[in-house]
Amino acid sequence: MSERRELLIDAFNVMFAHARFGPLLRRDLETARTEFLRFVQQNRPADATRVYVVFDAHRDRGPSSDTGRQNTDYSASVHVVYARETADVWIQRRIREHADPSQLTVVTSDNAIIATVRAHGSRLLRVSQFLQLPRRRVAPGTGKSADKPEHVSRRELEEWERLFGERRDDD
Repeated sequence: MSERRELLIDAFNVMFAHARFGPLLRRDLETARTEFLRFVQQNRPADATRVYVVFDAHRDRGPSSDTGRQNTDYSASVHVVYARETADVWIQRRIREHADPSQLTVVTSDNAIIATVRAHGSRLLRVSQFLQLPRRRVAPGTGKSADKPEHVSRRELEEWERLFGERRDDD
């Protein structure tokens, strides 16, 4: 039996690249975080993938005793991690220590994390590609994506469509 797939999201890396979340993040951290988690919840994979959204705790105004906690208040399918060190370090450690790193898909554009992803055989989803996923949903009845970027291989696109495929009614 294979392990459950995991999606690890480098939260601030994604948020600063987003047209709405980046500016909001500079003005109101809590609102930006809440809206981003709602965005992830709405666009999470349709399969049984476990999703981790990893924040740098040093940006958090909360008590330092709370850092490193995992919070599942949003849904059992989205786990929020406030990394005691940095999100980068937490994600890299998760990749290195995972029993089967090929079951991990990491959303980031950070070069150090990308090197770790490649070295351990995990999957990479760059931030720009992740942010385009909601627009690339498969059109009903066609089986084809309406928007395929030129720089992505067919294998990568098929994996993303499988990972982020149509929502089930029981979600």
